[in-house]
This record gives sequence, C-alpha cells and structure tokens, in this order.
Amino acid sequence: MSEGRAAAITRLRHMVEAADAIAGYVARGREAFETDPAVRDAVLYQIVVLGEAAKSALGADPSLASNLPDVEWSPIARMRDRVAHHYWATDREVVWDTATTAVPELRRALTAALQRLGQSPPSPR
Repeated sequence: MSEGRAAAITRLRHMVEAADAIAGYVARGREAFETDPAVRDAVLYQIVVLGEAAKSALGADPSLASNLPDVEWSPIARMRDRVAHHYWATDREVVWDTATTAVPELRRALTAALQRLGQSPPSPR
C-alpha cells in the first residue's frame, strides 16, 4: 500500500469517528442542540473535522474521488468551509439536518468504502 493511500485510509477512519461523535451529540435531542451551546459547538467542530479529513484524504490519494464515488466529497468540504469561514451565517436548521440525515448516510458510505479498500472501520465510541 502506498504512503498516500495509507494516509488517506487514516483520514477516512477519522471521518467515521467524527460521524460517530456527531451521532452521540444529536442523540441528546434537538432541544439540547438548540439550548446547549456546548452540544452545538461539538457538532460544528466535528463537521469541520469531517470536511478537513475529506480534503486531506483526497490530497493524500486523489484516486479516492473516482474509486469511491459513493462518498460525496465536495459537499463535505463545502460544509466545512461554510462553518469555518462563514460561521456567522451558519443556519442551525441546516446543521441539524446535516447532522441527523447527511452524516449517518456519509458514515454508511465511509464504512462501505473502507471495506472496499480491505480495511475495517473503527468501532463506534
């Protein structure tokens, strides 16, 4: 396995871990997300981790984009950029929908991608 592929696999695992962390935070419910800044900040931070790890994975091994088409690389990176660079315009509804709908779908795609690459995904926290 090339050094780039190994680094990319590590980043894919980081993405799964971030998705699992988000699942734990949203399991506390919408009210906790709305009323507890720590929960909201934790979800936003993990979204940044997802996007950063996606960019890093593709940087380490650009072939992943074509080899793993089920992973929606661009939307992940764009959401990260939005949260990091336009934090004042971050819509809580979009963040909640991302955390509760898109992130679980992404986790499934990442798990399948790791298996396709002959790797086992990290165990949920």
